Amino acid sequence: MGARRDALIAALYGPVGWPRARRVAERLRGHLPPGASLLDLGAGTGHTGALLARRGWAVTLADVPPHPGAWGQRLIAQPTARHLARHFGLVRVLTPGALPFPDAHFDTVLLAFVLHHCPDLRAVLREAARVARQRVLVLEDVSVDGQRPGPLARTLDALVNLEAGHPHAQRSHADWLHLFDELHLTVQAEEGWTSRELGMPTGHTLYHLRPPGR
Repeated sequence: MGARRDALIAALYGPVGWPRARRVAERLRGHLPPGASLLDLGAGTGHTGALLARRGWAVTLADVPPHPGAWGQRLIAQPTARHLARHFGLVRVLTPGALPFPDAHFDTVLLAFVLHHCPDLRAVLREAARVARQRVLVLEDVSVDGQRPGPLARTLDALVNLEAGHPHAQRSHADWLHLFDELHLTVQAEEGWTSRELGMPTGHTLYHLRPPGR
């Protein structure tokens, strides 16, 4: 019964999840060597990881158990990710703390619009850098002029994710760069673009980072 429910939720959310995954994958295309291993950290619904797996990458999905106010994670993202992991034969781990992988285990670690949901960004980035062999790819919302997203954008983000108690850990472009430098993550490339989420111009940036010592 649980698997059937997961499949139904995944089917209902597919018209939203797959187009969004395709947009993310298009941004990643120039930063991912073909056939590499990839950890989708904070995988959410799992659509991006599943799409990359279909295109030849060896993908593992990882996430944390949802906190009490994370209704979107509990009702939509977790069931959908369970179904996609089963359907595509992907490894999926759910862990609240350190990742259960050795150092430099994955060619790439992907954090797609994840860090601003994290109460402790530094701990998450440190773990991402620890298990990454070649690169950490971070996609984050940054306003069109490089500033921290304003109150309206943060409210819309919480509504879209059906999340109460949202961390509001968004940063400006300069703040992200400072954080990466603090953790000895070297920015290899960055790419900014604008989308229209719910009709509102929303700025985004992709940071291609090299882990320390790699």
